Amino acid sequence: MPNSNSLASTQSVEEASPTNHFQRRLAVCLVLTIFNLIVIATCAGTLYRATAYDTLEQVGVALLFAALLGSLARVWFVTLRSRTR
Repeated sequence: MPNSNSLASTQSVEEASPTNHFQRRLAVCLVLTIFNLIVIATCAGTLYRATAYDTLEQVGVALLFAALLGSLARVWFVTLRSRTR
């Protein structure tokens, strides 16, 4: 039964290193944050000018940016919360 030994050793390594999971999640959060900042910096002005004369479109664009920032906040919340476990 060589498979059972390798499975047990894999499980013990995964359980022994919860900081690796946190570090990976933190790296993903940083990449997402940088990506979102780039998207906002490049698109916000263009979208504002494109929707300058239509209030409903401005509300829609504002909601899209709010959803983007809300999802980013949730990712950070989940990541930082997982560190305390």
